[in-house]
Amino acid sequence: MTHIVGIDVSKAHLDVSVAAGAPRRFPNTAPGIGALLAWLADRDIARVVYEPTGGYERPLAQALTAAGLPACRAHPNRVRAYAQACGLLAKTDRLDAQVLARYGAAFDGPELPQGEDEPVRAELRDLLRRREQLVRQRVQERNRLDKGLSSKTAASTRRHIAWLDAEISQLDTDYQALRSASPTLSQQAELYRSVPGIGLLTAATLVAELPELGQLDGGALTALSGLAPWAKDSGRQRGQRRIRGGRGTVRRVLYMASQSAARYHPDLSPFYQGLCQRGKAKKAALVAVMRKLLLQLNAVARRGTPWVAQYAPAT
Repeated sequence: MTHIVGIDVSKAHLDVSVAAGAPRRFPNTAPGIGALLAWLADRDIARVVYEPTGGYERPLAQALTAAGLPACRAHPNRVRAYAQACGLLAKTDRLDAQVLARYGAAFDGPELPQGEDEPVRAELRDLLRRREQLVRQRVQERNRLDKGLSSKTAASTRRHIAWLDAEISQLDTDYQALRSASPTLSQQAELYRSVPGIGLLTAATLVAELPELGQLDGGALTALSGLAPWAKDSGRQRGQRRIRGGRGTVRRVLYMASQSAARYHPDLSPFYQGLCQRGKAKKAALVAVMRKLLLQLNAVARRGTPWVAQYAPAT
C-alpha cells in the first residue's frame, strides 16, 4: 500500500503525517532529516507534500530529492483553502501535517515534482531575488538624490549607489556562471533567448522561477504566471476580466520583455499594433503580448528547439 506523506516545516521542527495518521516530530536539522528519511525508508511512499516556508524547507527538499522520494511543493494558500473547505479551522503544526497528507491524497500531484537540478535552481533563484532587492534599493537611493539632500548626505547616498552598482554587477557575474555550470539550465536559457525580446536576465529568471515551462499546457501556464484573465460574473452582471495571482517575478520580467517584443518581435509587433488600432488599451494589449510570448516560450521548451518566425507566404 502506497502512502501520502505530509510534512509541516518550521524553523525548529518537521511534523510528519503518513496517510493522515498520528504525526511524528523530527528536528529540522541534518541529523533530524536523516532520521526522518530512515523512518520513511520502510514505507512505500507515493508522494511527499510540503509547503515553502521562507527557505526553512530547502534542506528537506534537497534531502528528499537525493533520496529519490517524489517531493511536491504545495501552495500554502491552496492548502489553507482546502483545510477550510473540509471544516478544519484550527491550525497547529501537527494538524497542518495531517492536512498536507489529506491534500496530497485529494489532488494528484499538488505541484510538479522537484527535479534533480532543483538545488541549482534554488541557488539561482536566491541570486536573482537578491539582485532584484538591490536594484530596488538603488532606485530608492537615486530618487533620494532628487530631494535636495545636504552635501554630506548626498555624498553618502552616492557612495551607497556605487556600492550597489558593484554588488549588482557581481551578482550578474555569479548568476551567469551558475547557470553556465549546469548544462541543462544553460541549454534551457539559450532556447528562451532565441525568442525575440528575451534577454539574459529574463531567460535566467524563467529558468529559475518557472521550471514548468514545456511541461504544462498554455492555460495552466498562464494561470500559474498570473496572466489568465479571471471572470467576475454574477447573474446578468458581467464584470471586467482581470489578471491576478500567480508568480509575480515571472510576470514582471515578462512585462519588460513584452515591451521590447511589442516593438521588434516579427510576429507579436503586428499583433500588438492590431490590438491598439482596434481600440484596445495599451496595457491590456501588452498583457495579451505577454500571454503570446509565454506560449511561444512554452512551445520552444516543449520542442527543445530554438524559436523560428511564423511562415508567411510571399505576396
